[in-house]
Amino acid sequence: MLRLPLSAKLTRRLVPLLAAGLALAAASLHAAPPKAREGTLGGSKASGPIMSMAQLRACMAQQARIQTGNEEAEKTQQQLNAERAEIDREAEALKNDLPGVDRTNKEAIEAYVARAHGHDKRIDAYQARIPAFNAHVESLNAERAGYAKTCDGRRYLEDDYKDIKAGK
Repeated sequence: MLRLPLSAKLTRRLVPLLAAGLALAAASLHAAPPKAREGTLGGSKASGPIMSMAQLRACMAQQARIQTGNEEAEKTQQQLNAERAEIDREAEALKNDLPGVDRTNKEAIEAYVARAHGHDKRIDAYQARIPAFNAHVESLNAERAGYAKTCDGRRYLEDDYKDIKAGK
């Protein structure tokens, strides 16, 4: 058996390993870049082409308007509910106090009538606020419908989303 010096044996083993390593390195240079991560707006199934940055920015602005509108509507609804509860309490108090009004005492009658007129003014003020609230809710519903049509379920690149959030 022929004995080769140690360096020749080592060279014979390393050459195939080096060749395989170079082949892998060359293949990785020609490989496609990693695919950009995608996200989806809304809760619908992802569909359609990926949104441009301008489209994504418009959808994000619309989403923010809807969120603000929802918060305003909820706050106004709570105020209206509280006002309505107060009107109902006041109406019940007027109803309960009516039998106790001394009908022979002009001042007592005038005081009761003044309370009743104040109650009526509160009702009128409450009812005047209702159409504006309903108009706000209708415009919010239209905004939601527009968002559902143009943005919901649309795909976007997460890098674009991050850039918009960062103010770019």
